[in-house]
Amino acid sequence: MLTLSSSGAYIRFMAQAKQWENKDKEPITLPLMVMDLDSVRTGWLLLAVGQRDWVEDSQVGVKGKQPSPEYKYGFSVKLYSKTTGVVEWCANGVGVNKGFQAIFNACDKLAEQNPGKVPVISYDGATAIKIGVGNTAIPNFSLKNWVTRPAALDADQADADFEEPAPAAAPAPVRQAAKPKPAPAPVQDDEEMFN
Repeated sequence: MLTLSSSGAYIRFMAQAKQWENKDKEPITLPLMVMDLDSVRTGWLLLAVGQRDWVEDSQVGVKGKQPSPEYKYGFSVKLYSKTTGVVEWCANGVGVNKGFQAIFNACDKLAEQNPGKVPVISYDGATAIKIGVGNTAIPNFSLKNWVTRPAALDADQADADFEEPAPAAAPAPVRQAAKPKPAPAPVQDDEEMFN
């Protein structure tokens, strides 16, 4: 069993409110985001007050054994935008799973045609649905284009507070031996100059 820390940056989709929140539970507007297809993981996720436990599948999309009835099947993916930075989106709700599955499949289908690139997706609102006796919402996404993989997706998040040191000062130029200065010309006053 693998327990993951939730100290990093993450976002979540609140199905009942049809809105996104950051890790401080503040509503956020989701901008265009880059989705890191290489980071996608599936598995069994337990979310409870003060508790998060993740049991990852050995292969994406191939369900492992459910640890207990409290665990629901879900996913984890890294997203990136200039305004949010790199964030994790991890969820196990029925509606959220449906929305993620739809955009992942759309992107995965075109991934081979876009080597070295990552998909840019947009959040296009949510569709309310009734599942069993409860209500939820499916987040809707669309694939906008493909871009070169941002370096931020490969940065070590443990080094997020690391600040690149300032470049070392350039070494002082080596000075050549000074040439002797010519003797100053004798000072003349204006009247002597023009006579």
